[in-house]
Amino acid sequence: MTARSAPTRVRLKPEERRTQLIGIGLRLLVTRPIHEMSIDEVAAEAGISRGLLFRYFPTKRDYYVAVVRAAARRVLLHAEAPAEGAPAERMRGIVDGFVSFVQRRKGNYVALVRAGAGGDDLVLEVFEDTRRALVDRVLDAADVRDPAPLLRLAVRGWLAMAEEMAVDATDEVVTTADLVELLAGQLKRVVEQFAGRPH
Repeated sequence: MTARSAPTRVRLKPEERRTQLIGIGLRLLVTRPIHEMSIDEVAAEAGISRGLLFRYFPTKRDYYVAVVRAAARRVLLHAEAPAEGAPAERMRGIVDGFVSFVQRRKGNYVALVRAGAGGDDLVLEVFEDTRRALVDRVLDAADVRDPAPLLRLAVRGWLAMAEEMAVDATDEVVTTADLVELLAGQLKRVVEQFAGRPH
């Protein structure tokens, strides 16, 4: 029998390594707040030294922000309006994508919200940018140009409600399909009510 050789460490290109490290962070984010994530644990899971991790992310904070940005991109990737259709159909597409994402990946989404509530200015900025982007998408889908501040606020309020309902809903209370219909109808009424208000 021949002696078994030690496993060879896989060398990754810089972008591949960054993607790997962020992916590990996204998995860990589900189980703990971002500020409790251990850089040593991330490096160990990647099979690299702590020092090598800091070649890709200069500080722990840079790494945390990169993980939260990746989580936010996942939300926005799913909450897209169809390219064509009436405003109500396009808004419904956003609602469907958003609710379906949250319900399939509750851990990931709650982790993103929890990270946004953690108090770090850069993390909070990513979280706020995500909320702003979702509001902008809704207003664009609704074909509202130059929206009044009150309309933006109303859509932001609807988003907070939609988020809470998507996280807490169970099939015993309401199916995903029925929740999408409910929230899409509410969003349509919000836009119709506030779109005509003066700036």
